[in-house]
Amino acid sequence: MSLRLPLALALALTLAPAAVHATPVNATEFEAPVAHDDLDLTTNEGASRLDERVRTKVRQMCANGGRDGASVRLERECRESALAATAPAIRVAVANARLERVRFAENTPASPAATPGV
Repeated sequence: MSLRLPLALALALTLAPAAVHATPVNATEFEAPVAHDDLDLTTNEGASRLDERVRTKVRQMCANGGRDGASVRLERECRESALAATAPAIRVAVANARLERVRFAENTPASPAATPGV
């Protein structure tokens, strides 16, 4: 799944590695991967680590190197917009991971040792 949002970043989270898409002020699109296949998104720690990785990637992509007030403001606006745009995709990815875990648990037969009296 890939979200395209105006002047924002979107996080594409599926079973494949994620990507962050950016459309900065100059209308050039950027895409940067955000690896998450090594994270267990069913845990709070895994979800927090993904959030940390996204924040790091957003800071890198929004950095413009300017020190004047306008540059600092544009960089801050880029980060805020990007993080707001990625939040729903992160929530969906975490929810999907947790749903898949429940489905797996429901479809996995219990061992006889795990079901006393059977």
